[in-house]
Amino acid sequence: MNDRKTPRILSAILAGILCLSIPAASLAAEYATVQGGGLNLRQCAGLDAKVLGQYGTGTWIEVLEKGETWSKVKVDGKTGYMMTKYLNFGLTGKTMYVRTNTGIGLNLREAPSTSARIITSFPVGTAVCVIQGGDSWHKVCVGKLSGYMASAYLKTEKTSSAAAPATFKATVRNINGGCVVNFRLKPGMKTTILKKIPVGTQVTVLEKGENWCRVEIDGQQGYMSTYMLKF
Repeated sequence: MNDRKTPRILSAILAGILCLSIPAASLAAEYATVQGGGLNLRQCAGLDAKVLGQYGTGTWIEVLEKGETWSKVKVDGKTGYMMTKYLNFGLTGKTMYVRTNTGIGLNLREAPSTSARIITSFPVGTAVCVIQGGDSWHKVCVGKLSGYMASAYLKTEKTSSAAAPATFKATVRNINGGCVVNFRLKPGMKTTILKKIPVGTQVTVLEKGENWCRVEIDGQQGYMSTYMLKF
């Protein structure tokens, strides 16, 4: 065998082995953000491996296997490898406040995606601790809960309560033909139901949102679907 070709052959064999298996410090899926500029997503764990895409600073990626040099990740539906040293897993400890355009509150989700399950929702003015920042999503903690919030609705200054919109009345209706509508503790179809409100009941709307309204009924505050209210 030609001695000049031996290093190339060994390199190719090693790259093939890395494609099949890479040592991982943690097998549990987690999320990280790209740091330090554009980062290549490669087909295998090696600098000579095919580039599947390039992602800028702040991009959220799902970490499938975290390794010392290379991590197996998933981003934009593609699975491949990124260099671990360019992935941000660190804490920031920065305090920010919920501020939405509708005043309805902000969802805390299990993953940095609008399709991820909603854990709960927090009203305008809620202070959150940013664990990890990204361009579109921040990983945050509120009390004992942690998850992801859209970064566009988190601000460094607390919203003034003086800017709160005026309340108004609305009438409960059921566009599906039912006789009652759910009155919930938090916005979301899977949140706790406080009680069922008969169609025709008048409620006080405290905050109107595109999908959910914060309302008051007999001195109790909660949420009802905007589509189930006649204004």
